[in-house]
Amino acid sequence: MGTRSLSSPKITLKVGAIVQNTLTDGSVASCAQPACDYKPSLANGLEASQADRGWQSKNRVLGHGAFDIFDLYDMGLVDIGAGVGDDSVGQEVDPFEEIVSITIINENAVGADGRLEIEPDGVNGWTPIGSHTVANDGALRGQGCLHKCQLAEAGFPVEDGVSHRLRITANGGPQTYSIYIMARSQEGVSSSSSSVSSSSSVSSSSSSSTSSVSSSSSISASSSSISASSSSLSSTSSSSISASSSSLSSSSSVSYSSVSSSSFSSASSVSSSSSISASSSSISTSSVSSSSASSESSSSWSS
Repeated sequence: MGTRSLSSPKITLKVGAIVQNTLTDGSVASCAQPACDYKPSLANGLEASQADRGWQSKNRVLGHGAFDIFDLYDMGLVDIGAGVGDDSVGQEVDPFEEIVSITIINENAVGADGRLEIEPDGVNGWTPIGSHTVANDGALRGQGCLHKCQLAEAGFPVEDGVSHRLRITANGGPQTYSIYIMARSQEGVSSSSSSVSSSSSVSSSSSSSTSSVSSSSSISASSSSISASSSSLSSTSSSSISASSSSLSSSSSVSYSSVSSSSFSSASSVSSSSSISASSSSISTSSVSSSSASSESSSSWSS
């Protein structure tokens, strides 16, 4: 499905004149008033000073007493040639949620009979348009024009089922009119913000995972080092004890008993040392030191 947008949207309202005063000496004093040149900056989008939908219907004819009702939310009752409820490029209007600009022109000639009434419909009428009727002298005569513009982010809200129906009636004679609309399809909702928020969440999650992996790796590495150290220490300790045992074998039974007592004492010291030490590495080192001491002690006894 394609993505609709408005290219170079613009609103221009120019009202100008020169006020002149001819003095008694024939000279003329003048001043440019009114000098209205309303050209707000507009862009495609859903925020303030933006619009993303455009629609129009030109030279619509109404006989005396006839009327048109526009459902501004989805134009569900209107076919401008591309299908009921569709815009000029054949896409569904649904939804117009904010009107940025609406212009209605009575195309009749100046002085023609009748007037064009513009007002909210009696059922779910679109109240932002106001009431412009023959009764309150607000109806448009030939070449009359009604224009309303709201560039603010809120626009003129269109609420489906609440305030969305516009009524245009010919009073006093047939009327030909045109209607032009610029609108927003959503109430200032930006998808890019949501995307940014999602990306941030993903980044945070990834960082968190990476930290966990790094910690695990460090712990694994430490464990490997400790294991390697323990293996090394165990090997050394075993060798020393074996050597000590060999020496003891050649000694007398008395000497062996003495050595055994010494070894027992050393072992007790090792046990004590192990209880006090907080880490496995310290325990292993104490064990090795004690074993070495035992070996040396055994050698002395043997001699």
